[in-house]
Amino acid sequence: MKTLNEEKSGAGIEDIDPDEIKQELLSKYPTKVARKRARQIIVNKVGEGGEVQEILANTRTTPGIITQRGCTYAGCKGVIMGPTNDIVNITHGPIGCGFYSWLTRRNQTRAEKENFMPYCFSTDMQDEEIIFGGEKKLRQAIQEAYDLFKPKAISIFATCPVGLIGDDVHAIAREMKEKLGINVFAFSCEGYKGVSQSAGH
Repeated sequence: MKTLNEEKSGAGIEDIDPDEIKQELLSKYPTKVARKRARQIIVNKVGEGGEVQEILANTRTTPGIITQRGCTYAGCKGVIMGPTNDIVNITHGPIGCGFYSWLTRRNQTRAEKENFMPYCFSTDMQDEEIIFGGEKKLRQAIQEAYDLFKPKAISIFATCPVGLIGDDVHAIAREMKEKLGINVFAFSCEGYKGVSQSAGH
């Protein structure tokens, strides 16, 4: 049995039926997977009633669900500050947020001097900090990072729980900047502020 490519090798582009190509692509998948994939592959044409199909794979992330699309926090930490290798980036929140942004990082810089990118700095907030506040733990994390690495600057990223409980990351940043004599700055990039990485840019 010939494939569409073999049948259409001598045909012009106008002779190719996109729906047939879609069906050939889907035929390679098991039935259950093919049903899901069918919603993610559309033929770019206007329907009989003038409607245009929507790509269902282009939906926004649901807050609280970890996907490769990320959230405001992932966009701020991964895209905006991700390429910086001489700044310690501290995630103020649960370890899952810190590891998630570290796991999906795009920039693997190989700097000759300071390079903090291979590290995953997090305050690792637990139940106690979620209930009573995590500002004390954040101060300790900043101090520890400074004592160990002596960076030129430290950035702090607020995650969803931090925004919900009201930890003032900016006040802590100002306080530690004065204490350490280096630039310490914070981002209010809680993931729930936007359901795509672009909200954190």
